[in-house]
Amino acid sequence: MQIGVRNNIDAVLSRMDGHKKDVVDKAIPRALNRCGEKAITSGSRELRADGYAFSAGEIKAAMSMLKASQGRLVVKLRVKRRTKSLIEFSPRESKAGVSVKIHGARKMIKGAFIAQRLNGKSGVFIEDKGAGKIIIRRAKQYKRGSKGGWHAYPCRKLYGPSVGGVYANDRIQAAMRLLIGQEFETRLAHEIKFLSR
Repeated sequence: MQIGVRNNIDAVLSRMDGHKKDVVDKAIPRALNRCGEKAITSGSRELRADGYAFSAGEIKAAMSMLKASQGRLVVKLRVKRRTKSLIEFSPRESKAGVSVKIHGARKMIKGAFIAQRLNGKSGVFIEDKGAGKIIIRRAKQYKRGSKGGWHAYPCRKLYGPSVGGVYANDRIQAAMRLLIGQEFETRLAHEIKFLSR
């Protein structure tokens, strides 16, 4: 997401009285950067309110900001698209498969199962004959394999969405843009007042 003021800065400044150019030049990037910081906090809140199973710290860690300056009146927000293993989304295994909670209600992945690899890491897997065999130990004995033994099995590990992927949600984007639009004028007035002291 890119936050800029080239289109509406004149309209905003026209509603403010007695501002000096040098003060305004310093105030604009400060206001933009504060809006960017608030957008990151708001994005974290919106994603969790929408039911996505990400922690506030995890969302903020995935987001970064390229700050504005007097020569570049734009703030860029970047969100990493680092996927998470489905084992991190509260998996529950049954004979039907594995249910996970990613967004709102739990979702069943038929045929999936929980298993451990030789490196000690557990994950949610599904049979895939085209993926080649990997050595795993099943968590429960519903099909092939056993709790105590290791087996070479044709399967692939399943992953959930990334923070960056769900951040592209239209509702989240709209909420962020609304916040920025409402916040900028208030923030700019505050920065001008602060720098005019």
